Amino acid sequence: MTQLDEPMCSLHKTIADLEQALTQSQIEIQALKQAHKQESIDRERVEAELKASQQLLQLVMDTLPEAIFWKDRNSVYLGCNQNFAEDAGVGSPQNIVGKTDFEMPWKKEETEFYRECDRRVMLSDKAELGIIESQLNSEGKQTWLETNKVPLHNPDGKVIGILGTYQDITQRKQADIALQELNQTLELQTLELKSALDQLQQSQLQLIQREKMSALGNLVAGVAHEINNPVGFLMGNLQPAQEYIRDLFELIDLYQKILPNPGKEIEEIIEAIDLEYLREDLPKLFCSMGEGINRIASISTSLRTFSRADAESRVPFHLHEGLDSTLLILKHRLKVNEHRPGIKITTNYQQIAPVRCFPGQLNQVFMNLLANAIDAIDESNQGKSFSEIQAQPNRINVSINLSTCQQWVVIGIRDNGVGMTEQTKQKMFDNLFTTKGVGKGTGLGLAIVRQIIVDKHCGTIEVNSTLGQGTEFILKIPVEIV
Repeated sequence: MTQLDEPMCSLHKTIADLEQALTQSQIEIQALKQAHKQESIDRERVEAELKASQQLLQLVMDTLPEAIFWKDRNSVYLGCNQNFAEDAGVGSPQNIVGKTDFEMPWKKEETEFYRECDRRVMLSDKAELGIIESQLNSEGKQTWLETNKVPLHNPDGKVIGILGTYQDITQRKQADIALQELNQTLELQTLELKSALDQLQQSQLQLIQREKMSALGNLVAGVAHEINNPVGFLMGNLQPAQEYIRDLFELIDLYQKILPNPGKEIEEIIEAIDLEYLREDLPKLFCSMGEGINRIASISTSLRTFSRADAESRVPFHLHEGLDSTLLILKHRLKVNEHRPGIKITTNYQQIAPVRCFPGQLNQVFMNLLANAIDAIDESNQGKSFSEIQAQPNRINVSINLSTCQQWVVIGIRDNGVGMTEQTKQKMFDNLFTTKGVGKGTGLGLAIVRQIIVDKHCGTIEVNSTLGQGTEFILKIPVEIV
């Protein structure tokens, strides 16, 4: 073996090792290529599947009736569905990425409202649901939305943005607005109908009472007129009758002077008729008859005062005349009867000038209040003996005064009857409300009192009442009614 053979053998061995290593590398490279190819295939498959999933997710979001969007922490849009893209006027959901609400067609105040709501949701990390808000869409139409916003979190639980959905509730909102307008219209119509009904009831009430008082007034006026005829006849003949009697007495005196002894038969008649007593009592009898006739004339005048008809405008009237005439008409109810002693009437009238008013209507007020006072006293007497009532007499106090400011006439009617509960006081002026039994009360009297005093005469009514002690009505009428 030569000296070159050993290096040659080593070289061949090295070359063989290199070839073997190259072959192994080629095999590994081929494996890597194959793996890379498989990895590419797998990546393409995953990307295809991901794209398909994204497309499916987008399809699902686009199919939903709601508009869907999501933003980052700075309220920059990261995506949306087709409904939102159309409302925003960006055409495709991909075009929304990177935009803000300031680049959308909404109004400035709407944009500020949206972003403020985004900020609250992300800061509080709490969802806000059912937000009712307006939106001017890309077509320039004003719409109404019901929006839900929830915070978005990363895997670590940190808020990274918000997810929002909304539904167009414009039709519902318009229906609600229309319903509200309809309700307002109906409420207005209801108020108008109620007002018309109240006016109708008041008119009916006035008509009923007017007819009632007219009939009573006509009756009283007729009675007064019929009384006037015989009273006038009596008053006209009373004075001549007194003169005739005086002449006859003078004639008798002359006969007694000329014929002092008229005979037994005449003396017996003089003794039988008691001529001296007749001469003394007959003038007193005529005087008493005159007082009775004057009293009847006074009653007739009072009846005419009560029955006077109201004119179209107010006329001067002495209020005490109306009260006195009313008390006169009710006198039969004030007298003693088998159940109780008489009711004592106390009057206290301050001298005041006539008040311009509707006298007939005020007489109606006096009649209602005084009749109610008598009813209340009779009710309080139930179950009491005659002596018990005498120990605490029945009383009605009537007064007329001027107020301290001289601007009001104050009429007071107070009784010591049964009184009223607080509940009754609250309802006493309501139409058809009555505490009396069936057939004893219409429930119209005090409603008419209020209407006449408050509405017709611009006055006020104050009621003080204690159950078991009595009631006081204080009527105030302005001296000068505008």
